[in-house]
Amino acid sequence: MPGQAALRVGLSALSLAALAACSGDDDSTFAERQELANTSPRMAVNKAEGSRLVRVFQEFCLDGAADPATRSARLRAAGYVPAGGWRGGMRDFVTNDRRPLVRLTRDGRSCVVGARASTGQTVAVHAAIGRWFPRAAKVRDTGATEIWLTGRRAGEGIGITHNRRGPHDNEIILALMQR
Repeated sequence: MPGQAALRVGLSALSLAALAACSGDDDSTFAERQELANTSPRMAVNKAEGSRLVRVFQEFCLDGAADPATRSARLRAAGYVPAGGWRGGMRDFVTNDRRPLVRLTRDGRSCVVGARASTGQTVAVHAAIGRWFPRAAKVRDTGATEIWLTGRRAGEGIGITHNRRGPHDNEIILALMQR
């Protein structure tokens, strides 16, 4: 039937276009995509204890080069896989071993660690900010969001957000931001 043949060709072309759109900005390997497919969203963004949240933030957001290519390579070497390509200038890296999600920005000006909220996280983050940035000053506190200037570089800040409406239930997000 000519109509069905045209439909198959049309669907094939549509599938190819969708695949190209998805993979155009995604350098994930086949193996990484398979690993991601077997990772539940609740494991990818899990309840990381405070010490782990702080340790991952220091390892990937504070230590080493800030450019996204270097950070991406370090995350992959540590067992993280990209959760797709760049979307809106951001890219997430996840594991299924209880480490928090790491989000990078394409411009290298922000690095974020996120997890589902759990007891002790805020206390651990506050203690770490004091160690990392002895001259840090809190400039905003709404209860759900805190902003700190690090005192290390002009325009550099740390943000802590408690998001009760996040896609993974209650979340804590710790971000290094550079203007």
